Amino acid sequence: MKPDVFNIVAIIAILITVLISGCTGENPPITGSGSMAATQQVTQATIRQTILVTPVPTMPGCAYPPLNPWTWVPESYEPVTTTKIPPEPGAMVSKADLFGTPSLKWEEYAYFQKIRSLPDSQGISRMEKTRKMHQGRPAIHENHTYFLLIEGMSEELADTTMDDMYYDEYGNMISMHRRVIRNGEFLEDADRPPVNMSRGTPDCSGTVFALRYTFVGKDPVTVPAGHYPDAMKYTRKDIDESFPGKETLLTYWIDPAVPEPVKIVIDDPGEGLLFTYELRGWG
Repeated sequence: MKPDVFNIVAIIAILITVLISGCTGENPPITGSGSMAATQQVTQATIRQTILVTPVPTMPGCAYPPLNPWTWVPESYEPVTTTKIPPEPGAMVSKADLFGTPSLKWEEYAYFQKIRSLPDSQGISRMEKTRKMHQGRPAIHENHTYFLLIEGMSEELADTTMDDMYYDEYGNMISMHRRVIRNGEFLEDADRPPVNMSRGTPDCSGTVFALRYTFVGKDPVTVPAGHYPDAMKYTRKDIDESFPGKETLLTYWIDPAVPEPVKIVIDDPGEGLLFTYELRGWG
């Protein structure tokens, strides 16, 4: 979910585990990109809208389309209809239309989190993705490094966690290896069993085409990557059918010149969770 883009459900679970267990490491071996101008030259994402929730007829090989590793939208996806951008307030768009199929190598976010009954915390999340062979077959390699500092603790007591995850080209996890470093020492350096995670929809008829993102309006936003006066605000609600009434609200700020959301907020009042992600850079 990146909300789709970050697979935030998995990230939240990891971060809560770290907090509850008292895990806290040193500064991560990553270098921030610093402030970035909104005019940075990158491959621009195309934000589009479609009324389709069924397979796109023009998509070749629709039965098993390779998926974009950043959004898990079929690379061959082409919209049949388009509307003006921004759309009318209240209009709904699909994940495929909202995020497109950007070409990236890395992205970095500052994040802030509030969890009921636990101290506030903050950190840096960096994702790098490459295509390579793994276990004898083509795969997408995700290297996710995140640094978590709990309020009131010194940086040397914080944790740096590095997850190496491999997915097939349809978004199914193949393997996972985790390293956790605190004060220069490994607390964990081991393989973990792949979780039951499938980000893709190989039959082309899944949620990537569902109209789930509601346009609210233009909402200027400033994040470490820069100021975006024309940012467009979208919301999406996640409802857990196994728990009636349990609802999580995700809010995205999207700029047409940036291939990823410039800001993301996840609000789950029932669980006492509030997460904010602010873009630091991409490339």
